[in-house]
Amino acid sequence: MTEALSVASFRRVTPGIAASARLAMANDIPDTTKSEMALLLKKAAPVLGIDGTTYHVMDILLGLSQADDWKGSGRPIVAISNAKLAEYTLRSQRTVMRCIRRLVEAGVAAYRDSSTGRRFVYRNDKGEVTAGFGIDFTPSRVRAGELKQAVIQYHQQLNAELAAKRDISRLSRAIEDLCLSNPSQMTTERSELESILAGGGGLVERANRISSLHEQALAALAPEDIPFRLSCEGDIDDSANINTTHESESESRKLRARSTEREQISKNDRSAVEMAFKRKSREAEGVKQDNGSCDGRDSSTIQGEVLGSVSVGLIRAACPGAQSMIGQEFESWYAIGRSGETLRRMIGLSEAGWADGQKKVGQYAAAAILATVLEKSIRDPEQISRPGGYFRAMIDRAIVGRLNLERSLFGLADSRYESS
Repeated sequence: MTEALSVASFRRVTPGIAASARLAMANDIPDTTKSEMALLLKKAAPVLGIDGTTYHVMDILLGLSQADDWKGSGRPIVAISNAKLAEYTLRSQRTVMRCIRRLVEAGVAAYRDSSTGRRFVYRNDKGEVTAGFGIDFTPSRVRAGELKQAVIQYHQQLNAELAAKRDISRLSRAIEDLCLSNPSQMTTERSELESILAGGGGLVERANRISSLHEQALAALAPEDIPFRLSCEGDIDDSANINTTHESESESRKLRARSTEREQISKNDRSAVEMAFKRKSREAEGVKQDNGSCDGRDSSTIQGEVLGSVSVGLIRAACPGAQSMIGQEFESWYAIGRSGETLRRMIGLSEAGWADGQKKVGQYAAAAILATVLEKSIRDPEQISRPGGYFRAMIDRAIVGRLNLERSLFGLADSRYESS
């Protein structure tokens, strides 16, 4: 097929549209696969500013493209009408048109317009495209290397910002403690700290300034005024008194935490997952059904109810796609909670929505729900058209005691085993 690209005269051509058109006419196209590019584009969505309905439209278009068109010299062209896309996404045609325009201006796709504006693809007996008009994803293939680097840099920047947030919180408390314990010597440090926290600048810059202020405060104190001694001088060189008497099997079974048993479930042992799910179902029969009122329950109580029978191993086994997309592994509750910021960006959830979810159900429960929503949206994007709204709905169900997160996770884990 010809490699010339035409943009219909009825479109208002912007610099972004023109740049995508030039990329679509390139002849030197890297060899890629559909699954590889689909995952890369989803990872790059926060970098490119693709979220909400635009993300949903992109996911549908990627699903409709032919796998063979992403290989060799092929050009993945999707011919679907705006009306059909509007029906799939439950949005208006004008909204769909704006979403496609955002994809084109972001350099993900390009317009390949026919003279009449209709979208269609003709193939020969070998399945190769001889003529095609529609949405062309060739720009994504051409930019594959660039997008990979952008994703790596984005995650590095995100991790640096998360580390800066932790440093700001930790060092700010340390400076406050020094000011309280040495008010006569710490006269200006508190005001400087408040100025840094209230001032502008990025998180990393503020973390560096607070770190310098902390070092300055420590240097201004006499050694005897520093509240924490890290030297081992004066320690008694005695061996620890450790009771090595083994408990009986019956006593050990009584004291063993239920979550510990759940951690021992192997990711590849499907029978163990099924047995645990059946046991949970039997236990759930004795739980009271009416939990309509949440008066007097704080976030820690709700978090305990949501995660009472959910283990780290279960989340790790149920959400492989979410872990792959954010480039982190759910090795512990701390890792799950720390990944919340990245997860919320992947589903297009606002900072206010994420903060509200943590306030209502706790950090770890909110992060576990986020991972579940992202995993579901990856596997079946047509079922979850608005992941952010789906997350808020799950938070509301958790507040009234009607969220069975364990059942959702077991369903994801079970479907994974069936497909493998």
